[in-house]
Amino acid sequence: MIWLGAAGTAAAGPLKPSGFGELDCNGQSTLQTSVNRRLNCTDIRGFSTWTPNTWNGRFYDNGVYIGHDEPDMTFLSTAQGSGNNVTWTETLPRDPSAAPTVQHPGSDVSHWFELTAAPWFSMAMCDPNSYPQSSCTPLSDSNAPTCTPLQTSGCYAGGGSAFMELQLYPPGFPPFADSTSCNDSQWCAALTIDSLECTTGFATCNPGCEEPVNFAWIQTNGVPTGPP
Repeated sequence: MIWLGAAGTAAAGPLKPSGFGELDCNGQSTLQTSVNRRLNCTDIRGFSTWTPNTWNGRFYDNGVYIGHDEPDMTFLSTAQGSGNNVTWTETLPRDPSAAPTVQHPGSDVSHWFELTAAPWFSMAMCDPNSYPQSSCTPLSDSNAPTCTPLQTSGCYAGGGSAFMELQLYPPGFPPFADSTSCNDSQWCAALTIDSLECTTGFATCNPGCEEPVNFAWIQTNGVPTGPP
């Protein structure tokens, strides 16, 4: 559910989703028809114990397996406060001046949109409404889970956590609503925050939007293109 409110006023109540949108990034929402059913979330590593939402450690959304693998580079640091103060510098690649070709495998001209949908940077965020739907202590290592796929009882499932990504979309394959590019000549970027509305061990999940996602384009003036 999404609650709307303002300082000094009572919450306006739950916001009814429109008939079309991206309420659930897997496109399996029982409340809304997805605008783009190809924008599936990444695979969730579930617990090996059987529930209606997992099978052999994989995740199902309303009975449909939705996972896909993505390559990942993980950087870990034990320095105090490093999770709150990190800077990355990435040089965006330039496509060849020649148009893409497909006649000579191994030596064809390839543009970036053919190689990857979106390179991205990610970070976990506190979200008590996200898996495992428990309280989360800001700025604390106490949120780390102690449960494993082989041990689901007598352990701590961890603080509620959402997943934030800074996604970079290459040019060459627009429009974004149907494909992966904003236009034919420019890179663009967006922030996404994915939550998971399931309880510990995926025992129960919200069938209306198991993986709701918040999405916003990054603007040079800091002003979003729509409401948060």
